[in-house]
Amino acid sequence: MLTNKMCVDLKKIAANFIPAKDLDDLTQVVFEQLLKMDKAKLSGLISTGDIYKYFNRMCKLNYYSKNSKYYYTYNKINEKVSFYANTSLTSDHKSQNNNNIYINKNEDLINSILNELHWYDRELFKLYVLGDKENSNYSYTNLAKKTGISRISIYYTIRSVKKYVKKRLNKLKNDI
Repeated sequence: MLTNKMCVDLKKIAANFIPAKDLDDLTQVVFEQLLKMDKAKLSGLISTGDIYKYFNRMCKLNYYSKNSKYYYTYNKINEKVSFYANTSLTSDHKSQNNNNIYINKNEDLINSILNELHWYDRELFKLYVLGDKENSNYSYTNLAKKTGISRISIYYTIRSVKKYVKKRLNKLKNDI
């Protein structure tokens, strides 16, 4: 199906519009998607020569979309709330850096804020941010498949928890 020469050619096409620092990771994700797709469809794309257009489109979609597997795997950074100590900060409790709030040596503060929430919101948020016991991180879609909860419900729940945590952290920051 996909030959080595074809893969090299496809990667050269992606190099025309993807920055070099992202090229390897992006093409790897798209190649995985190609290999997981229906074999008959992939054979049809290769035989008609449309594989090049399809690969180009898949690369652009994965690179620019905030809902793609590439984005969730390589670009998504949970900057607003950190459950782990940030060693670059000197304060023992909290510090403001680049307009993002980081908790240093006090993950109990975040957990106490999360304990104010309903268990459903709290556990869904922790699963989304921290992953599960096997250290698997989830996108909204993957979390929906794992839990059986609709993707849109997960989205709204996590969005409201983020807003609540941010509001509480800002209030605590102002109280100090």
